[in-house]
Amino acid sequence: MTRPASRTAFTLIELLVVIAIIAVLIALLLPAVQAAREAARRTQCVNNLKQIGLALHTYLSSHNVLPPGRVNSHVAGRGNCWGLYAQILPQMELPALFDSFNFNLPPDTDPTTTASAANSTGFMTFVNTLICPSDAPPVLMTISNGQFATHNYNANTGSGYSLVQNPAAPLTDIPNGPLFENSSVGPAGITDGLSNTVAVSETTRSTPGGTYANNPLGGYLITGDNKSNAPPITSDADYASMCQSLPPTTTQFQNTRGVRWHYGAPGHSMYNHRRPPNDRRPDCRGGIPHSDKSDPNWNYLSLNIAARGRHPGGINSLCCDGHVQFIKDSVSLPLWQALGTRNGGEVLNSESY
Repeated sequence: MTRPASRTAFTLIELLVVIAIIAVLIALLLPAVQAAREAARRTQCVNNLKQIGLALHTYLSSHNVLPPGRVNSHVAGRGNCWGLYAQILPQMELPALFDSFNFNLPPDTDPTTTASAANSTGFMTFVNTLICPSDAPPVLMTISNGQFATHNYNANTGSGYSLVQNPAAPLTDIPNGPLFENSSVGPAGITDGLSNTVAVSETTRSTPGGTYANNPLGGYLITGDNKSNAPPITSDADYASMCQSLPPTTTQFQNTRGVRWHYGAPGHSMYNHRRPPNDRRPDCRGGIPHSDKSDPNWNYLSLNIAARGRHPGGINSLCCDGHVQFIKDSVSLPLWQALGTRNGGEVLNSESY
């Protein structure tokens, strides 16, 4: 009798079945891996905000008030509009970076000047605590031939439009958030409760080459020429006419969201709660924040800039008591605006976040 020859390999059909099974397993595994990585990135983002909160409370312990969202000397040509993070570098355990800055010079000076060179080391330094890992890898952004570091966490000015304590007409509202121009808000001034008032929220960073046409939410719009003309945003009607109605090729687009972490200005390092997180409408700034300007441009400073982030479904926000809350994109607008105020008297339901 003859024996059948022993088989030494898989048949083609068996090989294809094995490959198909492996492909299905990989397809099932990849989303889980991506979700795990995003969970890790989101945890790092939360830790970053907690470090910022610790720095704010360390500052509060020393000065009895939170630091200003931005400093302005109101001296024509010498505004020196340094932002929140430049002031709390020692509390963030970065004394060497703090000492590298000459605070007698403006933080937004022409990068081609000798004055700018004195602060260029600080301008170009990335602060790891200010970088959300869910966003794209950070790169230096070029503004007027100068290069500047970026960040992912903006200070909350409130739910209104004005950024300054003494707005010029037709602006009338005074900022109702905890961190605005020359603010000195202590716990007693946050009558809504520290746990019910947001101090800092996420923002996304502009990337090189961004334009209004190819990425309208990658930056923000300005209401004038950013030099001598910049009408304020005083109402939703102003926002609609001066920002939403602009053509897609507008020259009023600023690709500087989250650029210059040391500089206090809307879009650069400040936002408000006028619209919900990750709103699909464009962001906008009124007035001119530059340190070398004078009234009324300074006191026209106003904004309608939303919080934005890369985490699926929402953003991380740091409250004034130091805890971090994940806020869903679907949060109701009245609740989001209430979280932005320090003294609005609203009653909040945390289950609605």
